[in-house]
Amino acid sequence: MTARIALQLNAAVGLASSAIAGATMWLVLTRPAEVAIAVANHEYGAMVAAIGRQLGSWLQALLWFV
Repeated sequence: MTARIALQLNAAVGLASSAIAGATMWLVLTRPAEVAIAVANHEYGAMVAAIGRQLGSWLQALLWFV
């Protein structure tokens, strides 16, 4: 693996993790009760689905803007 590929992979992972962290914080701020219940019951599927929907809506808004 060359240094350039490693740097690009590192950037892609960093960007993806930042987007997921931002979506998670958005979910915690907008629907705190649902997040608390899901975490307490170890039901992470609902959180993953909500984060995926949020990321999709952000991408749709970005593409609409461009």
